[in-house]
Amino acid sequence: MTKTAMSSNPSRGLSASFIRNMGEWFLALFLLGGYFKADLRLAFIQSHIDMTMLFLVLSCLVFVYRAVRNNFALQFPRSSIWMAALFLLLDACLIGGLLYTKGMQYGFDKAMRFTFLTGWAFFGAILLITNLPSLRRFSWALVTISTALPIHALMGYPGGGQVGFVTALGSNQIALARASGIGLLAIVAFLLPAEKKLWIRLGLFVMAALLLWATLIAGVRGPVLALVVSFILFFGLSMHGFVHLKIDRFAFKLGIVALFVAIVLAFLGPELFPTLALRTNILLTDVGTSASIRLSLFQAAFDQWAASPILGGGTGQFSVALTGEDIRLYPHNLILELGAENGLVGVLAFIIMIAASFANGVTKLYAKNGSLRIVSRYLLISCCFAFLNAMVSGDINDNRMLFFFVGLLAVAGQFSEEKPIKMMKSVTNQPQSGNGHLGD
Repeated sequence: MTKTAMSSNPSRGLSASFIRNMGEWFLALFLLGGYFKADLRLAFIQSHIDMTMLFLVLSCLVFVYRAVRNNFALQFPRSSIWMAALFLLLDACLIGGLLYTKGMQYGFDKAMRFTFLTGWAFFGAILLITNLPSLRRFSWALVTISTALPIHALMGYPGGGQVGFVTALGSNQIALARASGIGLLAIVAFLLPAEKKLWIRLGLFVMAALLLWATLIAGVRGPVLALVVSFILFFGLSMHGFVHLKIDRFAFKLGIVALFVAIVLAFLGPELFPTLALRTNILLTDVGTSASIRLSLFQAAFDQWAASPILGGGTGQFSVALTGEDIRLYPHNLILELGAENGLVGVLAFIIMIAASFANGVTKLYAKNGSLRIVSRYLLISCCFAFLNAMVSGDINDNRMLFFFVGLLAVAGQFSEEKPIKMMKSVTNQPQSGNGHLGD
């Protein structure tokens, strides 16, 4: 459509712009759909069509619309092509595992979900999020949806001092903690460092506090540990050099805030978050029932992998080997799940894909473009958060958020601005001007 036609019909131009910009929102709703679609207020939609599938179709349609308008002129970096090949190899392992499994019912469901649902999480990241404004739109969508869960949890929160899991929008406590954690990382690692307007920054700080509260009040340990490790990685990636230490100014200020929050939690944590404190104490002193069950599942998966180390027992075979029934059962560890069912071939495809995506992200940390460094750090810690969660909870398709961030890391080089952002300050212990404090 020409500019003249657009100006003569402004409503049509607005509609086209709206459709183009909704792709990232539909993709975020697709990724987080499982966290809110069980809410009773959405039952009238869910009873007619699965909301995860609905947003998958809508996001696919937006991609097709964009591709048609651009005459299918699609360009991809070489790293994304190699990553796509590894993903397809892993998909082939799951589909091929159906040939020799005895758990055909769950195995077929898992393979199809990985092909279409997890597949779109990976390829949708590459096809829909193509530049920095697109990533901003997605991140705002992710934060908005993630914040809706803590708001609902806060409205029904019975008050402090009571032991029990906290849930929201019909999902469980793990969904609340995971969604809140990934939303919090999007704020502190991407939206806040790049935001200039004071009132928006204040709003983001309020949202970050609410998301942190929800992560801790949910009462689950895995996402909290993953969040702590991700923040440590954030500060580690924000420092460069040995003799002349350079540190991101925003990370330095955030570190001060994080230290204050850690001190407050050390004194008031057991009273403010009694469920998390109690379950952590049980884990450290007596392991506990939940951790014991997970450890037994880990051992069962390792034994099954040892019995067939190269190809595994087949997709969906874990439940049959453990219970004798073809049901949805998994070891709650993605590497052991792949090892038990798809052997060393599946594990290597997965590990190489993760390692290659991290390597691509790390190389972008040393770019001269400030926005690219900010984005790379954000994607690396978000991928770390998703990966650590995948090691303690869910099956391969429950952790499709991990494959989404792997896809983004594969195309991390395209998230840059023409004008570099000045983001580094130096600290040095050498006897020269500016010694011992942040310099320009």
